[in-house]
Amino acid sequence: MTTLGIHYLTGCAVATDRTTSDRPEFPPHFGRVFMAMAAAYFETHGNEEERAALEWLEAAGAPSVQAGTGHPRSTVKTYVPVNDNLDAEARTMPVPRSRQSRSFPTMRLDDPFVYLKWNSAIPANLQSGLERLCNKVTRIGHSSSLVQMWVAEGVASAGVEWQPSEDFSDRRMRITERGTLAYLARAFNAKAREEYGRLEEILEAPTGKLRKQTRKEIDERFPEGQPMPTRPVLTRWQGYTQLPARSEKDAAQFSPFEPGLIIFTRIAEQRVLGMEATLQLTSALRDAAMKATGQNVPEWLSGHQPDGKPSLKPHAAFFPLPFVGAKYADGHLMGLAMAIPRELDSYGETKQETLRRVIGPFLFREDGQEKAIRLWRTKGAEVLWEWKLERETRDYPPMTLRAHTWTGPSAEWGSVTPVVLHHYPKRGRDSDVERILLQAFDSAGLPRPIAMRITPVSVFEGAGHVKSMPEFSEGGERLCRYQVHLVVRFPSVVEGPVLVGRGRFRGYGLLRPTEAKHD
Repeated sequence: MTTLGIHYLTGCAVATDRTTSDRPEFPPHFGRVFMAMAAAYFETHGNEEERAALEWLEAAGAPSVQAGTGHPRSTVKTYVPVNDNLDAEARTMPVPRSRQSRSFPTMRLDDPFVYLKWNSAIPANLQSGLERLCNKVTRIGHSSSLVQMWVAEGVASAGVEWQPSEDFSDRRMRITERGTLAYLARAFNAKAREEYGRLEEILEAPTGKLRKQTRKEIDERFPEGQPMPTRPVLTRWQGYTQLPARSEKDAAQFSPFEPGLIIFTRIAEQRVLGMEATLQLTSALRDAAMKATGQNVPEWLSGHQPDGKPSLKPHAAFFPLPFVGAKYADGHLMGLAMAIPRELDSYGETKQETLRRVIGPFLFREDGQEKAIRLWRTKGAEVLWEWKLERETRDYPPMTLRAHTWTGPSAEWGSVTPVVLHHYPKRGRDSDVERILLQAFDSAGLPRPIAMRITPVSVFEGAGHVKSMPEFSEGGERLCRYQVHLVVRFPSVVEGPVLVGRGRFRGYGLLRPTEAKHD
């Protein structure tokens, strides 16, 4: 294993997110770290061993990233004058200068250490070159973002870990590929800058004739003036999935679903729908996924055995992502999510291979590009509403569209959509409702809560009263439609998603950590 350690010496990381200019980039993308190392190599005229270490690193693949948590500081715009615009003929006083706004997004860190880890070990003959490069790096991002960097023997931090994910991810980070160093060398423009500097030094010579010849050579070779580096843009991105902090992960119990949700966001300018449309949307999304799969739909996706009977195993769940738990939240749906069961019938394939084969045609076109997903509802020939979705791939999506908002881990959870009981309680016996709910947690493959509070209104602002959601009508008229809101506490932290009750595979009985109550 190869591990690089980074210590933010001021306790702050100052770097602008490439997708939005008002947010900080943290944890640092490997692409940014590599550019800092390459800049140190160019500026110090690094040797062949350092160059070879960088070339090995650029081709080593995406590292896992382990970083502590932090809090973005309020972004303050400052106005600075642009560079002097001197009159080329007179070379006298600068003309009046305009001012441009600049901001320096900053993350104040709870833990100032970051680690990048690769499973492969760097060749022994390149180890010292990599160590020298790390020692030369003084900043990552803005000039005020001072760091110490080194080749680490292990990880001395219990922060959040981000793992590369091939198809299904929580966010994307820039990485390198073969040829990145060569591209950065062209952008740095080192040879031209060195040659211009050499000629500038000759201009200091006392001989007038030599100075005149040198000036002529500079004007001919560099008619646009001093050559400058160009701002490099790395175009290779990698999906990452966030894992729980080690201390939480070790103690956590798990739901039957993977925490790496497949999240779909509503494309802008589509009709706004509320939580009352949950069953219509989740059923349409499920049908679309099954249709894209073809004739041989596996049991873990359809929820039915080959003979048509309901599956006895955990299967894929589809649920809404409403805007709740924040000031002014109104419960409108910002997207939908698909939860994959932890255990799949893979028949000799790896889990990633199974997901790519079954879910891939639903998410991607044949050329590998993302698909837009269209859902709609009709009444006769009339289209009542239409929704278009796309898979959420932004680095910093809204809190509602982040997987960990719905997966925790957490010991206390509250319902966002009502929990549907499996059968009706005895009239006037509140204890019977609790008994039925405890059995529902058992059948959902979840630990039994040690405390439970049953309420008619969700604890999350915007989710509303239990009667604001239509009754869950799946399964026939005779099945129970009694539904409640609740808040539960488990004996230890649970990693979600947490879905419970009769409607849990269609978006009812969706719980969310109460710690994430405010966006």
